[in-house]
Amino acid sequence: MRIEPLRRPRRALRLAPLVDIVFLLLVFFMLVSRLDVPQTLIVEVPSEASAGTLQGAVLVRLGNDGSLDVNGRPIGIERLAGAILPFLAKDPDVRVLVQSAREAPLEKLVRVLDRLRGAGAQDLRLLEP
Repeated sequence: MRIEPLRRPRRALRLAPLVDIVFLLLVFFMLVSRLDVPQTLIVEVPSEASAGTLQGAVLVRLGNDGSLDVNGRPIGIERLAGAILPFLAKDPDVRVLVQSAREAPLEKLVRVLDRLRGAGAQDLRLLEP
């Protein structure tokens, strides 16, 4: 007499937990990824060869406390664009020199550069403190 062993039913691969894991990973990566492109500021440092061409340039200085002046005249950051417009009206390619104190807040310097660029200044140069 021949007795056949009982066949165990083969377990099927359950996909529901795998789909849940893939969905959670998708949500996680969607939340942590950034889709915006970071903006950059292009600022040139003047070289020794261009030292003679700084005549007629506008000097914007940023103090340690965040104070701002244009060619030695104190000004608020909200009026910076208006103060630079007469120089740009006279010469659209005027060189704007920005000098920041060592302890000046970086956020304030970036805001000044943004305002100058927004006013139409194309030739921005960052001077060493």
